[in-house]
Amino acid sequence: RDHPDNPHAHVMLTNRPFNSDGTWGIKSKKQYILDDNGNKTYIGTSKYPKSRKILMVDWDKKEKITEWRHNWAASVNQALEQKNIPDRISEKSFVEQGIADTPMQHEGINSKRHERKAFNQQVKNYRKSKAGYKNMQEKVVNRGHLDSLSKHFSFNEKKVVKELSHEMKTYISLESLDDKRRMLFNWKNSTLIKHAVGEDVTKQLLTINQQESSLKKADELL
Repeated sequence: RDHPDNPHAHVMLTNRPFNSDGTWGIKSKKQYILDDNGNKTYIGTSKYPKSRKILMVDWDKKEKITEWRHNWAASVNQALEQKNIPDRISEKSFVEQGIADTPMQHEGINSKRHERKAFNQQVKNYRKSKAGYKNMQEKVVNRGHLDSLSKHFSFNEKKVVKELSHEMKTYISLESLDDKRRMLFNWKNSTLIKHAVGEDVTKQLLTINQQESSLKKADELL
């Protein structure tokens, strides 16, 4: 964790297998290319038969990395689903997923990192503007949903909706409650981490518990 917002790990693997007794195995072996009759083949007048190198492990092949990335995404998504978090991740590129967005570049530590950092900042600014516009649209839609729902509410229910909206600082709709649920989950996790290292988070936890209680009431009402 060299940056608070970027926990990650570097995993190094050997290209050599291990023998059953724990000693190093061979990295590759030679496989002769045979003809239809099972005889070794040669190129021209060469005295050396044609052969290919066979690696004993496939840990550095692109296909294996793709397989691992897919399995990792599936494991993460399973954990997210178990915790009722609507977010999902994918090992596929934006193009493969049919998403019209510009991916950011890995900045790294070489001479190109400043150019990549500037490019990534442009992508962030664009996404922020796009998200702001989308958020404004969602507010309009959510307000419309709330107005439609209100027609079916009793006087007391309308009063409760108003109070809950004020407490949670959001419109009461299925979409906004999902967003609120995700936000509270992330906030609670980060707060509990601070508590684990000795910070006083009593006030934050009280606020989170109150918001969770309001969220539960809003869910029941809808």
